[in-house]
Amino acid sequence: MDITVEDGSQISEEAVEELKKHADMIECECPARLMEILEEVRNFTKYTENCIEKYPEDKATHKWLKSSSMNIDQLLSTTLIQLARYEGFINEDNEIVDRDIED
Repeated sequence: MDITVEDGSQISEEAVEELKKHADMIECECPARLMEILEEVRNFTKYTENCIEKYPEDKATHKWLKSSSMNIDQLLSTTLIQLARYEGFINEDNEIVDRDIED
């Protein structure tokens, strides 16, 4: 599984879903909270895309907002990847480490 999307700086949706399965491995909720924030940022990015079409008179403003939210996405993605690596969820090759789950 690719951990990042095409540009290499954003964590893929598939990787976020996989990391959610690991988030309970540490006591604090920091990974889960970061993923919630990332989801909200991505929702906002999609929202601004609609605004670009819906409000052509404010196109420049909404393009700027979209660009800014994508920058936030990149920062959050990098933070999540580094945290996951630090916590052992991702190895040095950016591959998600299989989790042994006992029933």
